[in-house]
Amino acid sequence: GAQPLLNILDVLAKDLDKSQSQIAINWCLCKDTVPIPGARTLQQARENIGAIGWKLDKNMVEELDRAALGLSKPMIQNVFQTK
Repeated sequence: GAQPLLNILDVLAKDLDKSQSQIAINWCLCKDTVPIPGARTLQQARENIGAIGWKLDKNMVEELDRAALGLSKPMIQNVFQTK
């Protein structure tokens, strides 16, 4: 499953004092993609905005990439699993 990737998202979120969704959105931005996160509440919109104005470092991006490539079951439309 996706647990190894979720574990890395959790560790990075705690280390950077961000949410897992902020880490995921920033990861997309670091990969020069345009994420389209959903927000049903003002709180979710504010959390999404917290993904900008900073950048994951190269090692963090590479660690997330490795975890995504190592997933045993492909995720729908996950551009990070492209080998």
